[in-house]
Amino acid sequence: MMEAKVPGGKLVRLRIFSDGAVRLSGDFFIYPEEGILVIENVLSGFRGDEPLEAIESALERAVRENGLQLVGLDVPVIARLYRGTVDVAGHRP
Repeated sequence: MMEAKVPGGKLVRLRIFSDGAVRLSGDFFIYPEEGILVIENVLSGFRGDEPLEAIESALERAVRENGLQLVGLDVPVIARLYRGTVDVAGHRP
């Protein structure tokens, strides 16, 4: 698990489980609420070796296509947390 403080002081956590599931939590909002599942599903679909730009692009597309509004975090923060979690583990669990 990794966490980061984003501008404005919001805390964001990202955890990758051994089954590949990804959970995003913290002091932020995603509208509609089901949008967090969209983002988690996108991240769960990665192998773990994708470049940061590919992760950001896929997340941006999901946000746009699903009309999501992110408050207290943004796509680059989520992508960096995902990449950092994978890098710290040395591989995708």
